[in-house]
Amino acid sequence: MQTRTTTERPHPLSRFFAGLALAAGIVAVDVLRGVEPASAADYPSWEDVIAARASESTKQAEVQRIQGLIAQLESEAQAAQELAMQKADEYSLAQEAYDTAVYRADELARQTDEARMRAEESNKQAGMLITQFTRAGGADLTLNLIVAGEATDDLLYQLGAMSQLTQKTGALYEQATQDRNTADALGAQALVAEAELEGLKLAAAAALEQANQAQEQAEAALAEQSAQGIVLEQQLAALTSATAKTVAEYEVGVEERRKAEEARLAAEAAARAAAAAEAAASGRPGPSASGWSSPLANHVVSDEFGQRFHPIALVWRLHAGIDLVAGGGTCGKPVYSAAAGTVTQAGYNGGLGYSVTISHGGGLTTVYGHNSSLNVGRGQAVGGGEVIAFAGTTGTSTGCHVHFETRVDGSPENPRNYVAF
Repeated sequence: MQTRTTTERPHPLSRFFAGLALAAGIVAVDVLRGVEPASAADYPSWEDVIAARASESTKQAEVQRIQGLIAQLESEAQAAQELAMQKADEYSLAQEAYDTAVYRADELARQTDEARMRAEESNKQAGMLITQFTRAGGADLTLNLIVAGEATDDLLYQLGAMSQLTQKTGALYEQATQDRNTADALGAQALVAEAELEGLKLAAAAALEQANQAQEQAEAALAEQSAQGIVLEQQLAALTSATAKTVAEYEVGVEERRKAEEARLAAEAAARAAAAAEAAASGRPGPSASGWSSPLANHVVSDEFGQRFHPIALVWRLHAGIDLVAGGGTCGKPVYSAAAGTVTQAGYNGGLGYSVTISHGGGLTTVYGHNSSLNVGRGQAVGGGEVIAFAGTTGTSTGCHVHFETRVDGSPENPRNYVAF
């Protein structure tokens, strides 16, 4: 059984790198010269740096100011990431509460239907026995005894048999009554559970929206730190250098730092692309009859969809997906999209750690959890069988595996309904 537990937080969201690359690529010459965007009115300009060199006291003040701004950028980026993780945790808990409530409501409805079917069956059997009793002469039993005189052995035998028959029909009616009462009680519970679902669904949707917004803010904060941090560090270097720098030298320094950052991000992207290409070439899972494929090659199902006792939380709750492991080790193995769609979530997601959610249209989505790293970003179109992540054990997980979910309008369904595992 692959359950979810860990005490470590994931590293910063891997899809932040896309935002960093974009920010680094759009640093214009005006910004390099210190022309301040509206969102950063307090940042020093190159003219401020030149003026600060006029005296040691003003230079030291400007150095402290720039150092403070750099520290503030780092602090804001860290705080934004922590808020994004907090909101992701809140969404994860809200989604788990909704999933468990959906399963409970479905179970109560199923149990209600079964109790009513049992009641109908008991009534049917009792009716059949009464029909047999009537056909055997039960309605004229006293008259038959009088007419029969001494030849009453057969009738007495019939009387005993019919008495037992009456007891049996009574027991059947009593069981039918009990089953009807059970069905009514379960039905009432099912109505209450159903009424709770909408509120829990809205809470989960609101938590998801907040998590997405927090993640966007964290990406923006990291992008700001990357883009403006380059400028500030070059300004700081110009102030602390023994030799005064010209505007041209300053701009060259900023540009070189920007290109170095772009090269680093490009190298990381190329490495991820190469790993994904190699994984795809190594043999992705073939599609099932429905056209869907397993997200993990050479998989073995280690845990099924359904209610279970969580060994970490120590409570009964719904396991909303199927857990998959690969022979020979799962960590680092490629995770494939089960079908074509659009990525609607890619990043830290509470108990699921680094996860990816793909929308396939018509309210149908798939979720891939506990990954060590991601290969896609939100808004990206992916094909069926495309490498979207690499398996891991992030979030609440006891070992490397792929947690795979299928949902319809947000409600969990058994992935076996879609993929032939």
